[in-house]
Amino acid sequence: MSHNESRQVEVLRSRQPALMRRLTRRSLTTVMALYEENYALFIRLAADVRQLPPTQLQRAEGELPLYLTLLEENPYTTTVNLTHHFVGESGQEEEPSAKIRLYHDSEQAEVLSMNQGESLCSFLSLVRSGEENLDARWKLNLFLNHWLRYCLEQKYQF
Repeated sequence: MSHNESRQVEVLRSRQPALMRRLTRRSLTTVMALYEENYALFIRLAADVRQLPPTQLQRAEGELPLYLTLLEENPYTTTVNLTHHFVGESGQEEEPSAKIRLYHDSEQAEVLSMNQGESLCSFLSLVRSGEENLDARWKLNLFLNHWLRYCLEQKYQF
């Protein structure tokens, strides 16, 4: 690579948000930074998540209904399910649907599991045989990061 090409790559990288630059290297440190970013985004979406009634479905208005269900509440963690509901070819569908644990003491949010349809499978290419757990967690939580940003841009709010 020539000096000029190196300089162009350097300029492009400097324009990326700091978190996205860090996320290009998958390590435990970058996964933890992603968890922290996801927590901050989630709290913007549902600031009073700890005040929600247990197992009661909450709905945010928008193009597609977004639902939040409190699954479990502990002193330091909250586990929720976040999903879009829409009518597809086969009837009522939920996609994506993520089980998320919020760690309030460390201010982190982690995807525990995700049900995905065809559109998400192509994006995530999840957990191929032999794929490291860290890689799979990184991909799931990167998807959550993009999804939470989308929800906030669409003005969803609980």
